[in-house]
Amino acid sequence: MKKILAVVLALAMMATLCVTSFAATIDKDSINQYSDVNVYTKTTNTGGEDAYKYSVTIPAEIAIDWEDTSAQNAAYTVDAQLLLGATLKVEVTGNNENKMTNAQADPQYFLTFALGGTTSQTYPAVTDNVTSDTTVTVADFSGVPIAEYTGTLTYTVTYNAPTP
Repeated sequence: MKKILAVVLALAMMATLCVTSFAATIDKDSINQYSDVNVYTKTTNTGGEDAYKYSVTIPAEIAIDWEDTSAQNAAYTVDAQLLLGATLKVEVTGNNENKMTNAQADPQYFLTFALGGTTSQTYPAVTDNVTSDTTVTVADFSGVPIAEYTGTLTYTVTYNAPTP
């Protein structure tokens, strides 16, 4: 009997969710001839998904000419529209202690690069196509045979949700 009563009460509660609610009805006999209605935005889109969005565009590769010791462009671009109070953090790091190894994998010979400019930055909720000034530089090509040396940069993007 308790189970049947619980089911009936649950169905009754669910039925109340289906009823359209009205804030007020104004007719000729109403004391107040006005009613306030709240208009608000949701944080989801029409598909019910979170509406916030961001993109960080990074370079596909960075090619450095032999003996070119000038700073090479390693910039990224941030475009974001986030929840109020949220931030987006972008970090650029060099793998393998910033070493570039040669194609023959000879550990005796390697080049080292340095990162410059912005390597870690936190961006606000609204960021419109902001480009970093990140660079990579190989300062010394001496003491190694000419070969193709490669290294890796890692671009890490972290979305920080607003605190409640």
